[in-house]
Amino acid sequence: MTAAHVRHPVNRAAKRQKPPAKGAREARSRTHGSTLHLRIAGITVAVTARDPDVVVRVDDASEKFLVAPSGPDAAITAGWGDPGAGDPGNPVFDSGGVWKLYRDGARHRFVFSSQALGPLPYEEATLADDFASGEATLRRSCFQAAQSLMPLQYPLDELLLQGLLARGRGAEIHACGITDASGRGLLFVGQSGAGKTTIARLWEGMRGITVLSDDRIILRRVGGRFTMYGTPWHGEAALAVPAAAPLAGVFFLEHGAANALLPMRGAAAATRLFASGFPPFHDRDGLDFTLAFLGDLAAEVPCHELHFAPNAKVVDFVQSWEAGV
Repeated sequence: MTAAHVRHPVNRAAKRQKPPAKGAREARSRTHGSTLHLRIAGITVAVTARDPDVVVRVDDASEKFLVAPSGPDAAITAGWGDPGAGDPGNPVFDSGGVWKLYRDGARHRFVFSSQALGPLPYEEATLADDFASGEATLRRSCFQAAQSLMPLQYPLDELLLQGLLARGRGAEIHACGITDASGRGLLFVGQSGAGKTTIARLWEGMRGITVLSDDRIILRRVGGRFTMYGTPWHGEAALAVPAAAPLAGVFFLEHGAANALLPMRGAAAATRLFASGFPPFHDRDGLDFTLAFLGDLAAEVPCHELHFAPNAKVVDFVQSWEAGV
């Protein structure tokens, strides 16, 4: 582990209550000074160290998503302190993993703990009701570096984006996203083990193809149409690209002996999207928005169940569908 990271790797799948082996992110980080701007799916987050002599960091996957300073959608200050001190507020949600959510007046308070780091929380983040501002506090003794910190380490970075998305911006899906040679977005949806990494590796390196992510995709409506975005939260193939593509088709992955497409419509497709999504169960308004958003997407974008054999023939099979063959 390097200076900016917790001495024991935090389970990046903890909120999904899965083992950390698959898709574990590399334990490297970069230093960027007292302020950095991170843009994911067109949403910009500014992170500023509270103390001028402390620098903030990101890991390798997020490095590609750094941008020049601009008007942020959310502004977070960060520094060393005593996370978890005092009354956290009313308990709202327990992930069963490293984080718990409390309601502190009009604010969300996320508290992060790991048995490997001792009985005290290693980080907490208090965020405004709209997730547009807040502060993160990290426990110095849990980190190897005295003058550098990475406040948006997983899963806080993803939780922050999920909160911003649920305020009318979009939704995150467990999926592999691929941009074809014509610039159209193909979304391959499925939970762990469904074949997202297999699909990503079959398409990776082909001429004109970009794999936006092999594990997490953000969906938004832009200019009247649905668009998919790459995220830093990659899977086993470690593919993460800060790019976007208009969504042309959704494919729900199923293993099969041969390639086959079964059309899906309306509620059935929306249900499959929701089951592979990251809905804010602790937020009634955000949950209502997410359900409506995914319902609209299922009604407007062609959706299919894709039964596929794990070989390169599935690439030609899907491309034939695109061409209308």
